[in-house]
Amino acid sequence: MNKFIYALVYYASVPFIYFFSVLPWPVLLIISDFYFLVLYYVLGYRRSIVSKNLALSFPEKSKSELKSIEIKFYRYFTDMLFETAKLFTMSDAQKLQRCKMDVETKKLLENLFVKGRSAILVMGHYGNWEYCPAGLPLQSDFQSYVIYHPLSNPYFDRLMSRMRTSTSCKLYTMTGTLKGMIGNRKEMNITAFLSDQSPDKKGAIWTQFMNQDTPVFNGPEKIAQKLQMAVIYGSMDRLKIGEYIFRTTLICEDASLTQAGEITESHLRLLENDIRRSPEYWLWTHRRWKHKRPVETAVS
Repeated sequence: MNKFIYALVYYASVPFIYFFSVLPWPVLLIISDFYFLVLYYVLGYRRSIVSKNLALSFPEKSKSELKSIEIKFYRYFTDMLFETAKLFTMSDAQKLQRCKMDVETKKLLENLFVKGRSAILVMGHYGNWEYCPAGLPLQSDFQSYVIYHPLSNPYFDRLMSRMRTSTSCKLYTMTGTLKGMIGNRKEMNITAFLSDQSPDKKGAIWTQFMNQDTPVFNGPEKIAQKLQMAVIYGSMDRLKIGEYIFRTTLICEDASLTQAGEITESHLRLLENDIRRSPEYWLWTHRRWKHKRPVETAVS
């Protein structure tokens, strides 16, 4: 029965996905504005979660300031959904136009490639992260990998996998990441992690992030240290709907030379700076702070 339902939902949805994908950007922007009104004012999609997250993250801001950020976020959130739909029918040339690297990032990646240093790219749910596997492989000599969590619907899972690998990017499942990276350690590659998801409590370390006690996944740091990789923080800076500049900051060239926690704290602070600069571009609908810090790890 589940397989039938999955197939039914998929085949009912795909025509709409591709319909939106082929629409011109100005038309898509108008549709996105309409969907914002429905999502925010009619459905109230996760508004209580977003409001709470914003209030706890920005205690210094007034109610009117928080409401302004909330509305800007939902406007961007609906834009991002349609931006992602466009990726299904974009050519490589269009993807390259829509997700460019800045000059410093190109130089950084070229320098690491010349030195024979593979890298871990640490990002957050900031900007449209789906544009990274669309644009990065077209502008770098590295083999690109993205880590993903398989969707419960196998039909949509295959659809998203085809989209993410359309520019020669390859995928690791979350559970197969370490094994895959060890197996490919002699290859010149760059592997992208989304590091701001809520981790399993057993494997989490705790820190302060956006004014709150936050469990974080330190897997990127541990893998980079084990494989002596460089670590880069990446950010998708939005220019307009469906157009981004990909910027990076080098955290270290050889993670094995860093202290425990150094890399994790560095990329979290960089992400935090981006969020504070333009908070509407972070994924506030995510239940990021659903776990409470255990008493034994509380700050004294």
